Amino acid sequence: MEVIGGTPMSDVEALLAAFESGELLRPDPDVPNFLDLSRAVGAACGVRGLTLSGSAQAIAERLEEREHTVFVLADGLGLDMIEQGGDGVNALRAHLAMELRAIFPASTVVALTTLMTGEWPARHAVTGWWTHLEAIGGPATVLPYVRRRDDRSLADLGVRPEDLFPLPALTPRMTRDTLVLVPQAIAGSVYSRYGAGGEPATGYETLAEGVQRTIEAVLGADGPCFVYLYIPHLDQAAHEFGPWSAEATQALHGVNQVFGALAQALRGQAVLALSADHGHLGVNDDEVLLIREDDGLPELLAAEPAGDSRVLHFHVRPGAHEAFATRFRELFSEAFLLLTTQEVDELRLLGAEPLSELTAARLGDFVAISRGAQVLGYHPANGARELLRHASHHSGLRPEELRIPLLLAS
Repeated sequence: MEVIGGTPMSDVEALLAAFESGELLRPDPDVPNFLDLSRAVGAACGVRGLTLSGSAQAIAERLEEREHTVFVLADGLGLDMIEQGGDGVNALRAHLAMELRAIFPASTVVALTTLMTGEWPARHAVTGWWTHLEAIGGPATVLPYVRRRDDRSLADLGVRPEDLFPLPALTPRMTRDTLVLVPQAIAGSVYSRYGAGGEPATGYETLAEGVQRTIEAVLGADGPCFVYLYIPHLDQAAHEFGPWSAEATQALHGVNQVFGALAQALRGQAVLALSADHGHLGVNDDEVLLIREDDGLPELLAAEPAGDSRVLHFHVRPGAHEAFATRFRELFSEAFLLLTTQEVDELRLLGAEPLSELTAARLGDFVAISRGAQVLGYHPANGARELLRHASHHSGLRPEELRIPLLLAS
């Protein structure tokens, strides 16, 4: 255990020390960040009433330089991939406008909900890949819209989209024609409909088709338009094979080709922006930890853990809080910090604003945060095997996870 002058450090003190050393990055609303980008896109597309920081205003002004705006979200594209990617990322590197900081938790569904709503996770209440829903007594797997423990449809369980997503998307408030392009397999999903303002998104089968549809939408527009193109291929390859694998490198080069093709085709017609929801940090076998049925923790929980692989949320049984904290630290203190939800709120880890009542309720009693690359699964729950198979993860506070790029071309 770390000590200060012979006194054991609290987990909050240890977290602050990690921020000070740079081992972990502190979420900071004064640093240009993904929320700034979300609000800048909204403002540039006519959404009124958004509060813009100086960084957001500067980005919005760049996005307004042309009649049309195209935004590409390259899932999992950490800034380090561009910095260390060699000649295969020349188009990306040449158009790097600034570094942004991902929001925390650095999880796809959390970031995409910030993009869709223009709000911090502290307010939009989508808190992780698995988000706790009181209505079902445990975590929901948000993107596929199912209950974690048995993959049963949330719709069949009576959960409405507005129950899971309490804040409206910005898309319907935009004053220009809008096209949302996502892979065909998810175009009609509940989440894609939410982001597209209630209608199905437009699906594409291949990246080439996505690029072509983007170009056609801009060049064929009768007035100002906004095109959003979501590409998950790099994230998928990084999860399966690792962020520096041949497969992930090939996917990274694909992102570079997409950006280069769009920049060339739309030059003088549209402002092209590209960013990411988070980066990636690989994991070794000895960095994969498990909460097991017989280790004394599951019986102290009121529900399965929610959150993600490097940031977990715990709802604890009444009267068991001290026992849970003690046992968790006995098992995992070398790899994870354990904070109360109140401490998370006071540190403003989920944004510049206090946690909403719903967000705090969904986080539960404790939040565990990885000190580094370690991940933590919950063996009795659905999803533990998938966690074990992944070669890379995100959601935590490491620079590899939180440093993301903003690219601009016009």
